[in-house]
Amino acid sequence: MKIPNILEVIYAPLKALKKIAEHPTIVAPILVIIIYIVANMGYFYISASKVSLEQTVPVGLLENEWTQNSTLWTSNAQISQSDDFVNGTTYLSSQYYGNSSLVFSTNNNSQLSMELQGIGTVNCSNPNGYNKLSFRLKWTSPSIGPTNVSIRLFSANSSDNFYRSLTSDFAGSTVETWNNETILLASSEWSSSSTTADWGSITGLRMEFVWPESANVTVLLDGLFFHGLFISGFDLYGSGYLLNAALSSVMQFTLTWVILSGLIYLLAKFLGGTLVWRIALIATGVILITLFVLAILNAVGAALVSDLKYPFELAAGFKGEAAADAAYNKIVDQLFVPNLIWRYGLVAIHIWTTFLCAVIVRVLAGFTWTKSVLVGAMAYVINIIIGSLLFGIPIF
Repeated sequence: MKIPNILEVIYAPLKALKKIAEHPTIVAPILVIIIYIVANMGYFYISASKVSLEQTVPVGLLENEWTQNSTLWTSNAQISQSDDFVNGTTYLSSQYYGNSSLVFSTNNNSQLSMELQGIGTVNCSNPNGYNKLSFRLKWTSPSIGPTNVSIRLFSANSSDNFYRSLTSDFAGSTVETWNNETILLASSEWSSSSTTADWGSITGLRMEFVWPESANVTVLLDGLFFHGLFISGFDLYGSGYLLNAALSSVMQFTLTWVILSGLIYLLAKFLGGTLVWRIALIATGVILITLFVLAILNAVGAALVSDLKYPFELAAGFKGEAAADAAYNKIVDQLFVPNLIWRYGLVAIHIWTTFLCAVIVRVLAGFTWTKSVLVGAMAYVINIIIGSLLFGIPIF
């Protein structure tokens, strides 16, 4: 049986399934599996190529290791860990912030410094490096904010560094409030200590705070990341991504095929039909060409997506924050038309496959159309419920 004969199920299902009943061959469903795998791999490739994920240093899923380990820091203050940490409300935010923050505390002092070294070498150069630095910071004492805040990024050694004032960024900040700071790197707002300072090899940082008078100072730091570099899903996972797509396609098809075949066979036999298991298995495998059509629809939807970027703020931000909400709303807008295709395409495929199940029962069991539709619908509904519960196959 050739592919053109398989495609006959799409436009002349009754005729095609009668041919299969007369001349059953396992080659038919195998061909369907093959074209489905190819189409689904195409869908995964298009999706992975269109979607870019913002990378961070350190890796976000390591729970913000720079603020989970006080031994990485030096300071004129005592350094400890606190269970007062940033508890984000967006996607994966708990992975980004971990379960503690750093505490820097000093008594009767008007200055506080914190320095991080030993981070390796981070490329922050334009256009292919990490171009942003973000952190969350708050003070619990004194009651007023610092009058001077600055940051230095070291390049190779402490004598080669970049400096920027952050005083205006913290103007008006209040005690006991987490401040969300995102700084653009390699910009004109930075000054360099020497001509050898290189944005392509950032090895550490230092922040300094000055208060108008001596006091007991306590500052908390969390969520320190370099970010701003986007990499597509395909570039991240490469050929292994397509291999996983192929394997998941085989698994999804095989499980759906076996479960749906068994349900059609058992329900028809229970109601007095005289089906042959081998023929029912082959016929069911052939009608699952609808999964191939679904994969094509998914690929079309993915192709319509403009380059989709999942930014740091969406994964590590807070619902209600301007940056996180703006990122979310932008993605929703970009996916509006593709989501319509995916959602209504899936509904159409469900209805179509249910009809083809009824045709199988009609041809193989000889039931009336009413009885065939009933058996086919019952088999398919039970099948998608089992698939959704056990294997994560979506119903709608």
